[in-house]
Amino acid sequence: MFRAATARRALAALAIVAVVTQPAGAFAVDGAPGASKGADRLQMPGEKMRMRNPISMQAVSALHFIQRTENISDPQYLAARKEVSDAVAAKLRIDAVALDKAWSRAPRAHQIAVLAAITQLDVPYLEGKEYPYVFMDCSGLMWYAWRTAGVDLPRQSVSQMDHHMRVDRKDAIVGNIVGEGTHIHMYLGVGNAMIHAPFNRKTVRLKMMSEEQAKRVIWTNPSLIATYRL
Repeated sequence: MFRAATARRALAALAIVAVVTQPAGAFAVDGAPGASKGADRLQMPGEKMRMRNPISMQAVSALHFIQRTENISDPQYLAARKEVSDAVAAKLRIDAVALDKAWSRAPRAHQIAVLAAITQLDVPYLEGKEYPYVFMDCSGLMWYAWRTAGVDLPRQSVSQMDHHMRVDRKDAIVGNIVGEGTHIHMYLGVGNAMIHAPFNRKTVRLKMMSEEQAKRVIWTNPSLIATYRL
């Protein structure tokens, strides 16, 4: 028995050495040069995450800081959050200073919700799903973002636009939900800047809503969920 156990440990050690001493390029992403065929392919730890949208990765970092403290003025958090808002502003060609101010004025839950939504950039759309970093539909994105902020938001888009939570457009702040029909977006706090999970097997993305659409959509504030639940 002792010899068998010793042999098993030795084989396990050899297997570890064999993996660690693989030559450069032995670990590869599926379909990339150096990837093996047929058998399970090996990847460096965190490889898929590092391949994600850089803005979403910045949002992951900012979210890490704000979830560690109640202080939304924490210097580390502010620096990390500004990297996100500056990148979003550049992508949408909007005023970076105005966007940073809009996020600074928002309550902590709203800041967490918008950062959580941004972590899902480029995640594919799939109806009825809310799997972080895998699949999202439009209401699933809102549900995930606001659940991350500690708000038990209803899962369906119709419920997320309930009249108890509605606000006027002039009173809208970052993190508010903006909807029309059964499709919803999250407001980014400036102009008509939004993030959403579009239909037709597309991916979570940033967008500038047209002024025509912005005038006819419904605006709701998930922070009013307590009123909705009464």
